[in-house]
Amino acid sequence: MKAELEQFLAYFQAINRHLRSAAFDQNQQPITRVQWLLMRQLHRRGGMTIGQLAEHLDVRPSTMSQMLDRLEKSGYVARKPDAQDARVKVINLTETGSEMIRKTEVTWMEALSEPFGHLGEDEREMFVRLMKKLSDHLPKKGDA
Repeated sequence: MKAELEQFLAYFQAINRHLRSAAFDQNQQPITRVQWLLMRQLHRRGGMTIGQLAEHLDVRPSTMSQMLDRLEKSGYVARKPDAQDARVKVINLTETGSEMIRKTEVTWMEALSEPFGHLGEDEREMFVRLMKKLSDHLPKKGDA
C-alpha cells in the first residue's frame, strides 16, 4: 500500500501544480492561494467569524484579521455585525469575491478538460466515484 500511496501523492501533486499554475502563477489572480482558500470556504459555508476562518486555515485570529483587511480593501469580502451579537463580526463574500471564485473554478475546469478527456466515459465515472469515496473518508476539520 505504501508504494501505491507514494504514486498517488506524486500524481496528485502534479495535478495540483497544474491547477495552481493555471490559476495563480500567471498573474491572472490578484489574490494568493491562501486568500483564495479563505474565500472558497466563505463561498461554501456562507458567513463566518474571524475565529471560525482562523480555525479552518489553522492560523491565529490576528493573522486572519490581517488577511481579511487586504481582502476587504480589494472588495472581495465584507464584515458585518452578527445579528445575535453586535460585538462579533461575520465575514461574507461580496459579489466581486463570488465572481473571483467562479472565474477560478472555470479556469481549473478548462485546465483539466483536455487531460480528463483522455479517459473513457466509464473511467471518468469510476474516477469520480473513487475520488468521492476517498474524500468522504477524510477527517473533516471544523465540521464536527
